[in-house]
Amino acid sequence: MNQKIAKALNEQVIFEFNSAYLYLAMSLAMADARFKGFAAWLRFQYQEEMDHAFKFVDYLDSRNESVTLGDIKAHAVDFTDPLKVAEAVYAHEQVITGKINDLYTLAVEEKDYATVNFLNWFVTEQVEEEANARDLVDEFTFAGDSRASQLFVDARLGGRAK
Repeated sequence: MNQKIAKALNEQVIFEFNSAYLYLAMSLAMADARFKGFAAWLRFQYQEEMDHAFKFVDYLDSRNESVTLGDIKAHAVDFTDPLKVAEAVYAHEQVITGKINDLYTLAVEEKDYATVNFLNWFVTEQVEEEANARDLVDEFTFAGDSRASQLFVDARLGGRAK
């Protein structure tokens, strides 16, 4: 594997673990704010990001590349407003999409078609992730300041199966 790509994929592993940690911090903040359904939804998001990190780890291993771990940053999330958290989720998913697109561009430029093929799954996944995050923003925007409406959205989010 091209070392430029191996380095970029290793950086993505660290980014995915950091994303997971961010979603865990958001989950804990929403649990503290008594939005248990949204907290559960965010914890599920945490687990998805962990799974994504391990997809990169396993791919690097399958290409006989070492994985180099880096620091995971602490994320202070002091939001109690679920709309603010939803907006942060959406913004973060857009950052993730940008990073996946950059990896894809690099793989194409370096003619590493195995990595291009591997990244296709993530490209598709990010379309879904951004759509889900945008839906969160819409739902909490529509709920407005009505605690009853916010709790209705919260209850729905607690039933997340995927």
